[in-house]
Amino acid sequence: MNKNKKCSLFPYKMEEVLSIQQAKQQACWSITSFDLPKTWEKSRGEGVKIAVIDTGVDLTHPDLIKNLLPGINIINPNKLPIDDQKHGTHVAGILVAENNEIGMVGVAPESKVIPVKVLDRSGNGNLLNVAKGIRWSVDHGADILCMSLGSPSPAQEIRKAIQYAESKGVVCFVAAGNAGQTKKLYYPAEYPETIAIGSIDENFNRSDFSNTGESLDFMAPGGRIFSTIPKNWYGILSGTSMAAPFASGIAALLISYRRKKGLIPLKTANDFINEFKDHTLPITNSNLKDKKFFQGFGIIDPNKLFETLD
Repeated sequence: MNKNKKCSLFPYKMEEVLSIQQAKQQACWSITSFDLPKTWEKSRGEGVKIAVIDTGVDLTHPDLIKNLLPGINIINPNKLPIDDQKHGTHVAGILVAENNEIGMVGVAPESKVIPVKVLDRSGNGNLLNVAKGIRWSVDHGADILCMSLGSPSPAQEIRKAIQYAESKGVVCFVAAGNAGQTKKLYYPAEYPETIAIGSIDENFNRSDFSNTGESLDFMAPGGRIFSTIPKNWYGILSGTSMAAPFASGIAALLISYRRKKGLIPLKTANDFINEFKDHTLPITNSNLKDKKFFQGFGIIDPNKLFETLD
């Protein structure tokens, strides 16, 4: 593989920047619309480790610091995986921002994030580094890989790394891409070993920017998502990059619950797809000729999922 071949963030929209770190905690619509506090009565993601393979994370953010584990800077192993872009910090907040009465709260507020920096301050990185980040995460105890990045072109080395993850029982959630109506998703979301996530807005409509294709698995909140950004700030961003960590967070809640109950672990993408697909909602604008192409199996609904569990 050409080590200089690029992988990057999908173009996303920064809607607003807020400095509210000392203010009363706010809940994004993605938390309230799915009544996640009800789900947290059964699981808050305890004991689950999620590798965020991205631009790094703000390692001192007050809403994140207690839920961060040691990570790695694949670009420069002599440096910490510090976010110099903002994207990775926003993803981490959606996942694990602490329920601490300030700022905001993540989907799985007692799970942990392993920051894995594979993208630079411009949101770009070579595919070999992404593959290295995947393998390193698996070898250092990650239960879930969350990747809000991609390329329109396939990369066999990344697919091999994802297959390695699956062989170790580590599931990979990937953003579908932000190119709008497309014939297929971006890679690695297009690969069958991943769980590909598209975006909805707060009206449960498909986001106009969300990629479409037969490989799409589920939809999740990605429009106007409130989360952490570097230097103790908060921001509202839109993109499938925001939807993938929401879905990853629901998976973390499920993994934690199943462990506490002593249930057989879910080990593959298909295991999670089969667990989720009977507990979904249709997108509001679902009068489409090919529903799977536009919405996958539907919107992941944690309440419907956890209502079926003891």
